Amino acid sequence: MDIMRHLECFLAVGEERHFGRAAERLGMEQPPLSQRIRRLEKELDAELFDRGGGQVALTPAGHVLMREAPELLRRHQRMRSLVRRAAEADPERPPRPWTSIY
Repeated sequence: MDIMRHLECFLAVGEERHFGRAAERLGMEQPPLSQRIRRLEKELDAELFDRGGGQVALTPAGHVLMREAPELLRRHQRMRSLVRRAAEADPERPPRPWTSIY
């Protein structure tokens, strides 16, 4: 499961408070977006949205994830960037923790 992509989807729905608008914003159809959210909920073992009454509202667990997900995504992007730069480094001179690559 691509948890980071699922978190991006979650944030879009959480910010839009509407699956259709979030899907449009993400450039995808609504059914696959809903499926991703369901898989994320299953992975976390928590409902993230209250879907009752035609409205979408965050549950308490959803509020926690809305606070935490942006930092997770930033750190994931930073990690990918650092690993990519390290992979491109000269194998004869591997980066040290105190060098500018970090």
